[in-house]
Amino acid sequence: MAGFCFDLARLVQYEANRGVNEIELLQMPGTLIFTQREKLAVEALELGADQLLWIDSDQRFPANTLEILQARGVPVIGVNATTRREPILPTALNLRLEKRDGETVQIWEKVESRKKVGIEQVTAVGFAATLVDKEVFQQIPRPWFDIIWTNAGNVIGEDVAFCVKCLEQSIPVHVDHELSMHIGHLGVKAFGWDDVKHGPDHLQRSSDSGRKLSRKKRSH
Repeated sequence: MAGFCFDLARLVQYEANRGVNEIELLQMPGTLIFTQREKLAVEALELGADQLLWIDSDQRFPANTLEILQARGVPVIGVNATTRREPILPTALNLRLEKRDGETVQIWEKVESRKKVGIEQVTAVGFAATLVDKEVFQQIPRPWFDIIWTNAGNVIGEDVAFCVKCLEQSIPVHVDHELSMHIGHLGVKAFGWDDVKHGPDHLQRSSDSGRKLSRKKRSH
């Protein structure tokens, strides 16, 4: 947490010196992350935010993170942070559909960032450090952040679910490969791409036969 606070202070100082953005820091205590993200988005938009920069409090990141993401000029862009438990793997995902025995099977493949430059359109990114234009929230239905239950009983998190909603509205989601190399995920240490031991052939998530996405309805 101390590393995150230090990096956040450096980012705010960097932006103050740059003089391009007005920065408003928001946080939302709680235990249900999809509810926290939803409330944070509402608060930020009510304050008149043009863009929302999401940074999880277990991340290490450069002082010019916002500048880099803004320069990409796309509506949704994040980093390919790694997990923080062994085996260390990337978190950005691509969805591939296959026909098997007359059924459409969804295969989520993890995205390789090593030896890549620039940005790439993907199906989903985690929200470790992600910049979203305000117009995106006007185009996708609420709740913006929800969880998705698969037919196999697995849960897809609120950040990936947000990206799926973008996909449904033809809003592209991009990952910044170069910035990803400078992101650390705090666990027993700051994990990053130096800790990823597998190549792209081993980054595929095992699929469940005939798995389909379905949203679990919540009463309000």
